Amino acid sequence: MPRSWLQDRHGRSIYPIGVNYWPRRTAVEMWTRWDPEGIDQDLREMKALGLNVIRFFLRTADFADEEANLRPEALERLDGFIALCKKHGLYVLPSLLVGHMSGMNFPIPWDRGPNSDFYTDPETLARSRKFARAIVERYRDEETILGWLLSNEITHYAGKRETHLLLSWMRELYRVIKALDQRPVAPGDGADDLKGRGLGYPEGALEGPGELRKGMDFVSLHHYYGMYYGGDAATPRFSHAPAAMVRLCDIGLPVLVEEFGVSTALWSEQAQADYFRVVLFSTWAAGAAGALAWCWSDFPTADLPPYTHHPHELSFGITRADGSEKPAAREMSRFARLIAQVGPTDWAPCRPQAAILVPSTFYVNYPFRRVDRLQLLETLLEAYALARMAGLSVTFIREPALPPEGVRLLLVPFADLLAPTWYELRSWVEAGGVLWAGFGNAVPTSVLEGLFGVRVGRRLELLAQPQPGPGPGAVDNATAGSMELRLIEPFGDLAPGERLAFPASAPEIGAEAPHLPIVPTKAKVLAVEAEGDGRPALTVHSVGRGKAFFCPRSLEWLLATGVGSPHSGPGRSRAPAARLYRALRNEASIVPPFDTTQPALSLSVLEGEEGAQLLVAINHSDASLEEEVCCRRPAKRVVDVESGEGLRVQDGRFRLTLGPWGVRVLRAEV
Repeated sequence: MPRSWLQDRHGRSIYPIGVNYWPRRTAVEMWTRWDPEGIDQDLREMKALGLNVIRFFLRTADFADEEANLRPEALERLDGFIALCKKHGLYVLPSLLVGHMSGMNFPIPWDRGPNSDFYTDPETLARSRKFARAIVERYRDEETILGWLLSNEITHYAGKRETHLLLSWMRELYRVIKALDQRPVAPGDGADDLKGRGLGYPEGALEGPGELRKGMDFVSLHHYYGMYYGGDAATPRFSHAPAAMVRLCDIGLPVLVEEFGVSTALWSEQAQADYFRVVLFSTWAAGAAGALAWCWSDFPTADLPPYTHHPHELSFGITRADGSEKPAAREMSRFARLIAQVGPTDWAPCRPQAAILVPSTFYVNYPFRRVDRLQLLETLLEAYALARMAGLSVTFIREPALPPEGVRLLLVPFADLLAPTWYELRSWVEAGGVLWAGFGNAVPTSVLEGLFGVRVGRRLELLAQPQPGPGPGAVDNATAGSMELRLIEPFGDLAPGERLAFPASAPEIGAEAPHLPIVPTKAKVLAVEAEGDGRPALTVHSVGRGKAFFCPRSLEWLLATGVGSPHSGPGRSRAPAARLYRALRNEASIVPPFDTTQPALSLSVLEGEEGAQLLVAINHSDASLEEEVCCRRPAKRVVDVESGEGLRVQDGRFRLTLGPWGVRVLRAEV
């Protein structure tokens, strides 16, 4: 996969490794309680850790009046801050229109309130342009500025709008800045519209999510998945999600992980460090253009809002309020040293071997269609995690796109697709593709029979009387509790008679996975539901030179909403599904360059010039691992980049040890 980079004013490629910044001693009152000595100390410590980029915030009320005229005293302090950053050799990313911060909204002086729309009101928009223009014009010759950010999560301040309306606002400010300075510009919005967490857009309003490229030069990804109270930390989605989000947000621009972190008011300092290690290395291996932690330091400012009512915001730092380093700071320093050693811009992820299709309903508001986008996101992340557990290099494509050349396996974990897409997929399978689809919505009858070799088997019948229970309706006994598959045909390493258990949806957790009763016509039934009447749960149909696998109920949706034991250990409840994905890998004749049978061990290959390879090995579990790794191309040597240790290679295999949540970067010499 090609990788794109942020570049400084002189065209040098930069891989940002840094922090979001408020000073340790003054926090959000940075500009009103000016403390240059404390700031100088903070920056000195950052540089000592090997950090190179700071994202900081112009809390707008501190910098301008109601007419968007700049305040001279604030500008003097901003001059001093930029001078200090330059002194310590740190690039900066200023965030311009800042009304929201850490769970609280602060006024933007020219906002006219609920009687006008901040994004479209002509007078408000004119003053936003005036403010941005004045700041950029004043500092456009500062070499330490790496780029410009329009805001900080502006929708928390001014409200969410449909994607195309937000894009219009972004373009207005983007054009103002680019007329003065050609350095990269991004919205600072968290990439919610790319993650399916925005309001979407009406059919025809945009050509697709890729049209967001017209309002930004890089993607501002904010990632806090499962980190506040740990809701998903017991599933593989949790540790695979950072890399998955990087690939989901790839629209052909650099993806900066602009915010990520965890509060040590809710997680232990060691858990924070483990998480940082996985995020930093996995996002780099997935193609990210950098990573900025939230945030630099814990604060001793419990008397200041927003910390008075959001106390967890006091403890997101990689350093403590007394200035000492948390283990997470050492993880960032380690990563910075390794990046400097290997040269981050010399490597790019290898081409993906599989793709996950994102339905257009994830973004587009079709008339009279209701879509649970948050649950769909969980399902897509579940598919990504399972693919990685099966040893696949996987990316996302968006409907109506088909897999890129060289990709023979397409995963559609929740097939809620447009009618024309199904016909395109049938042609793709006929040409030799392998398709895996979980039922999400109606499939055209001719496609259902021609592609999957089944027909609808629903009968008109009386249902049992609903039983009292939670939620507005009854839970069908066929979908309550857990679902168990029984293999009746061999599939990969799965033998007939084996049973695979999947936790099913519970109404208090999320929507149930829709089910389509089917009757095979030409398809072979590989597995049935173990309980009840043994109805088909997995079928396969050969079409032309390819194959189409069909689950009449999405297994990934079940896993994403299912009630699993949080004490079973990451990955254990996913082992059955990972075996199914591994069997799919074999059906598509995919042979990874490096392979392991351990689902908790992910192996990501980065390619350099003249066939050079780096292998990023990550242990996605809280237990130590010692596993055998098979090299597709027998390597002469495999060397640990950090320690210089050579791993013994025999018969194209070597042993790899990793501690809990451990990471090693290896250089393969072939």
